[in-house]
Amino acid sequence: MINASWNYFFICEGFINFVRNFIRAKMKQFKAIIIAALLLFTVFPAAAQNLKQAPAFRSGETLKCNFYFNWKFVWIGAGGASLVVRDTVFNGQKAQYMKMLSSTNSRADMFFRMRDTLMTIFTPDFRPLYYRKASAEGKHFYLNQVWYDYSDSTKLKVSQYFRRNSEKPTYKEEYVTNQVYDMMSLLAYARTLDFSTLKKGQRITYPVATGKRIEPQHLVYRGKKRVEGDDGKEYNCLSVSLITNKNGKEREIINFYITDDANHLPVLLDLVLNFGSAKAKLSKKSGLLYPVKAVVK
Repeated sequence: MINASWNYFFICEGFINFVRNFIRAKMKQFKAIIIAALLLFTVFPAAAQNLKQAPAFRSGETLKCNFYFNWKFVWIGAGGASLVVRDTVFNGQKAQYMKMLSSTNSRADMFFRMRDTLMTIFTPDFRPLYYRKASAEGKHFYLNQVWYDYSDSTKLKVSQYFRRNSEKPTYKEEYVTNQVYDMMSLLAYARTLDFSTLKKGQRITYPVATGKRIEPQHLVYRGKKRVEGDDGKEYNCLSVSLITNKNGKEREIINFYITDDANHLPVLLDLVLNFGSAKAKLSKKSGLLYPVKAVVK
């Protein structure tokens, strides 16, 4: 009887550990993709130079979203994120900063705890000046930073810093002739562009500085679709997919939807994970520059 009880205990403990490790793995991948998804609906300036551009936000704007992951056909709430825009001064010049705070909830914390802060500072014409990402993920802490130096009119100096826990940090400097963005400043720039003029299926490439390296990314415009946010409203949206290329194979990992109006608000993000799927949905918005005309009446 004792042996049977212990066998039952070990079987239960093994199953619980399996579930915990499975969800932890999903949450790690979900975390990496959700941040990219929240930030990466943008285009490379060289490819976007013919798109119309107009102001899309102002200081005081605040957006909030909820995110979920799928577990055996059931959608489980995993946490939330907020995105704010404010005026600031950087090195003596007027600028704006955009900051995103994201965290898992108490339920998800049991398997994988995440607390992230991302911030970019950019000029009135959306040139990035500084980027910082501080991430507490499980038992680890990461710090990514990027500085942009425009003192040479012929090239841009990009300085990148990365540190994991108390390990020795890495630092590198690169000189490039094209404009480089970080994820957050890309978001600011992209929201000023008129995506509706893109052709369905059109592919666009852009460079991103992560704090470790500069990487190319690809976007494909998918057309228009009606989607529902977490605020109970339905919106007319523009659909875009994020494509990655690994070992010579392309993979679509995100389908995201932004309002088809002057605000370009992210309403829904569908994420394709290795072991399932996840979603992020707009829940609240305030301080917008324009009325939200994309709402379906």
